[in-house]
Amino acid sequence: MLKFRSFFKKFFIIFCALFALLIFFVLINYFKPVEKIKINQSIYKEVSILNIEGEKFRDLNKNYKLDIYEDHRIDSVKRSEDLINQMNLEEKIGQMFHPPFILKPDLLMFLYEIAIRGNNLTESQILFNHISHFNLYGNPSPEELAKKINELQKIASRTRLGIPITISSDPIHEVPKGGGVASFSIDGFSKWPSQLGFAATNNPLVVKKFGEIAKEEYLAVGIRTALHPMSDLATEPRWARNFGTFGSKATLSNEMTLAYMNGFQGNEINNKSVHTMVKHFPGGGPQEDGLDPHLFSGKNQTYPGNNFDYHLIPFKGAIENNLKIIMPYYGIPVAQTSEDVAMAYNKYILTDLLREQLDFDGVICSDWGIITGRHWGVGSLSVEERYKKSINAGIDQYGGESDTSYLIKLVKENKISEERINESVKRILINKFELGLFDNPYVNENEVKYKVNTKENIEAGLEAQRKSIVLLENNGILPLKKNTKIYIDGLDKDIGKEFGMVVSKPSEADVVVMYIHTVFNGNQESGLNRVFDNFLSTLFPNGDLNFDNEIETKIKKYSQNNELVIVVDLNRPAILEDIKDYSSALIGTFGVLDKVIYEGIFGEFNPSGRLPFEIPSSMESVLNQKEDLPDDSLNPTYIYGYGISY
Repeated sequence: MLKFRSFFKKFFIIFCALFALLIFFVLINYFKPVEKIKINQSIYKEVSILNIEGEKFRDLNKNYKLDIYEDHRIDSVKRSEDLINQMNLEEKIGQMFHPPFILKPDLLMFLYEIAIRGNNLTESQILFNHISHFNLYGNPSPEELAKKINELQKIASRTRLGIPITISSDPIHEVPKGGGVASFSIDGFSKWPSQLGFAATNNPLVVKKFGEIAKEEYLAVGIRTALHPMSDLATEPRWARNFGTFGSKATLSNEMTLAYMNGFQGNEINNKSVHTMVKHFPGGGPQEDGLDPHLFSGKNQTYPGNNFDYHLIPFKGAIENNLKIIMPYYGIPVAQTSEDVAMAYNKYILTDLLREQLDFDGVICSDWGIITGRHWGVGSLSVEERYKKSINAGIDQYGGESDTSYLIKLVKENKISEERINESVKRILINKFELGLFDNPYVNENEVKYKVNTKENIEAGLEAQRKSIVLLENNGILPLKKNTKIYIDGLDKDIGKEFGMVVSKPSEADVVVMYIHTVFNGNQESGLNRVFDNFLSTLFPNGDLNFDNEIETKIKKYSQNNELVIVVDLNRPAILEDIKDYSSALIGTFGVLDKVIYEGIFGEFNPSGRLPFEIPSSMESVLNQKEDLPDDSLNPTYIYGYGISY
């Protein structure tokens, strides 16, 4: 007993010591006192205002005279050329990086950043690495976000040349219940359906309205680049990122992409625009076996139906519609080019096809982490060689990367010419000038609450959600009458009480209302035993589109003695053949609030949505369809465009 107590005491002391070290480590990395001292010592003086001929100009380089790049009367091309001539190599290369900007992350994200990226302060990256593009991670309030971005812009203005920062973001307006990987629903912004939900409305005007409202909310807080929309096509039902597409039909995706761009960018790019970064060129839908290329196991895009050109259609439309930034995907277009390497390393894809054949003259920004993480087909190359190959292929900017030293070294060693760097930097700076960031990068923090998540914006988002709902089956039970006795499984019961009489047991109910999340039967295997890959694998589902036995058992039990209304989230297709037979009514959603679901069930609106892809009848039919062909499974349960009303 004494030995046990002694052992326990030693163990407890060691545990406390290690825990204390962990807390110290976290606090040091959070507050970063040494780094903050270096930051304060490295900033230049404030930007002054020049008054010339009755107009005001920002003296960004602090030389007390008006330079061409400081003159808002001059076109963006000439301004960018002037600025490039004043930049040193390190400042130029800094423009080619687009790492995360983290604000109010959850604990998991914070610890991950410390462990993997070192959690360098954004201020340090601005001052010491000369980086001026960042994408938002975290869950700040709109007011917190606006304040922080203004602070960062002030830091940027006090660098040698005063180059402003550009903040980007993945979708932040989606209802949390829907969404998926690479969509972040941030509290305080108006809420809308997923892209698939927009496709289900079959109405480009709804999408344009969203773009206009989301743009105003982005502008209010200082976000100037949307890392969306996805113009990939949902031709492979197993693919996890179907939720982020406009469905399986290229014509509809093209119409929706154009409406989306027009909403965010406006008729011309100016200080009231938000750039759209359309992705993932040349179409990330035809994933081999439906596996996603965020992971090594899903690295291949395949074209058994010889349908490569079909996936280009929305991208061609976007390019003709004044697209300024495009993002290629991680995947390898198997057997489509002279070498099987990922899009970001593929010269045929980025230069021959995108630049020369499609005449794209904007910025090619890689997907996130192609150098340090997702470098499929070039894994044998060193980091330095990956940069060289991707630059030569056509990449202008590196998403998710922050280590500028490799590119600097390559140029100094004459392995990449500075003229090639200038080409990319010019494209990047033109975009920044056209947004008006050099002339006024700040937002009015006091106006945020009047422009974000307003009553009008909230209602517009709710209306879009209503229009996205697809009614698949109805034996006449819907719409339910007010005060119908309902048992609820999977939806908010308190909200349900506003519509019906909520009971505690199925046996007491007239109707059981059951909500089912998008089908997820386990994780996609990572293919590489790396920490980050193993973490990512938990976010991507495997290819099984059947619901598990637990859900099927519930459905059978509920249907034995009750009318059963099933609501299923379809942010990727699911096998519904058996489920529909047990349901009195079957509803498909694409990320909508519980309140809207109840409204539809109780007849406050008549569902008008239409399926943006087909619903296959079995996994056998899924396995026999071709990844690159739209809606080609045998005897689907519901065809593309299906939907009924009351």
